[in-house]
Amino acid sequence: MEAKYAELRRAVEETAAVDAHAHNLVAADSSFPFLRCFSEAEGDALAFAPHSLSFKRSLKDIAELYKCEASLEKVEEFRKAQGLSSISSKCFQAANISSILMDDGIQFDRMLELESHKDFVPTVGRVLRIEWVAETIINDDSFSGSSWTLDSFTETFLSKLKSVANKIVGLKSIAAYRSGLDIDTCVSKTDAEDGLRKELAGQKPVRVTNKSLIDYLFTCSLEIAVLFNLPMQIHTGYSFGDKDLDLRKCNPLHLCAVLEDERFAKCQLVLLHASYPFSKEASYLASVYSQVYLDFGLAIPKLPKLSVQGMTSSLKELLHLAPIKKVMFSTDGYAFPETYYLGARRARDVVYRVLSAACEDGDLCIQEAIDAVEDIFRRNALDLYKLNIANGSVHQKTTITDTRISTSCVEQDVLFVRIVWNDASGQHRCRVVPAGRFYEIAKNKGVGLTFASMGMTSFCDGPADGTNLTGVGEIRLMPDMSTILRLPW
Repeated sequence: MEAKYAELRRAVEETAAVDAHAHNLVAADSSFPFLRCFSEAEGDALAFAPHSLSFKRSLKDIAELYKCEASLEKVEEFRKAQGLSSISSKCFQAANISSILMDDGIQFDRMLELESHKDFVPTVGRVLRIEWVAETIINDDSFSGSSWTLDSFTETFLSKLKSVANKIVGLKSIAAYRSGLDIDTCVSKTDAEDGLRKELAGQKPVRVTNKSLIDYLFTCSLEIAVLFNLPMQIHTGYSFGDKDLDLRKCNPLHLCAVLEDERFAKCQLVLLHASYPFSKEASYLASVYSQVYLDFGLAIPKLPKLSVQGMTSSLKELLHLAPIKKVMFSTDGYAFPETYYLGARRARDVVYRVLSAACEDGDLCIQEAIDAVEDIFRRNALDLYKLNIANGSVHQKTTITDTRISTSCVEQDVLFVRIVWNDASGQHRCRVVPAGRFYEIAKNKGVGLTFASMGMTSFCDGPADGTNLTGVGEIRLMPDMSTILRLPW
């Protein structure tokens, strides 16, 4: 069967993936233990991590990459000898990840800044965790006065979200960890203010857990997501080895009240981690609600903690009902570059298993399966998060509404817009347009080129012999507005 699906296997291995959900790496001298690469457990429970199937499998995979003995001691020796930069480059290259959308709201000792990750992967975008924003405000020394009210807190919270809305690719909530997914979008301000008061009465640093306050923050954030057309990532399901959640409250079906709220019908919600063990429920929601998308996050702390059959079964359950156009890859990698490598490696293996089986069952032909690979690993994330990826930055795409173009990429201090294309001979061509005329030209008229430009050769800046194309007559070149971005120089 492997030979039959060689083309599918090649597509799975060679597609440069967009990692739609991950976290920061830590410095080599971080106190964060390397054993946490394999589990989110802490204390005495972490000592049992080496006795799991996933640990043994993952350790072998890492040792194979590093060409060292498959023991924790030897792997750690190799890491120390090579240094963070070397092992990170090795892991990300092997993972074939072209871009990362990173939630930097989780705090580790000696955590690297977002920009630092561009040394290892071409492009990095930011996903903003709303609970982290709230806690940053509350734990600030200036927030300790008794004059603070829910209104003043809300004003500050919304101001911070709005101030970065054009610099991020999405929002994220971990309400599932704190109070559960049964979000009350109609929570009263009285209850929310009482919740804020209770949080302030506790010890600092405050870790927001009050359900009324969290529901209120979640609802306010959805309003911002709608206003700025930002997707909202939502933690759903289990977190392996982590006691910091009540699994009963993490079933995505609890989100039905949010999904039925007409105010947020256009807000795209991304259910993270395949909602395991509620993958079937997540698949159902994606099939009946247009705004629901799925991220199967095959990272170390999530699905690869399962057996191979468990991972395969979970992805199959997602695809039972959910449209392929709504299913996305991520690693949920964090702290250690090996988590990215392992997440990507297992994801590619599982996707191949599931799609080749779908071909055997007659659900897909091979070409449809190959198209699904591109969708799952790359295209769906690019479209959902409205991304342009170039020059080491992640930019939101331009959206065209009526006769005006709305974008954060074209700003008042831009004087010219450079339009670049490949001609029929493969040469790069360029036309510069004054920014003042750009909107009218791009939307209504395109860019004028002579007929001769259609016959240019790669060795002579003129039409090829025999084309009979001259400088008389005009064609119109219409720019692809989804590719607009601001040059970083």
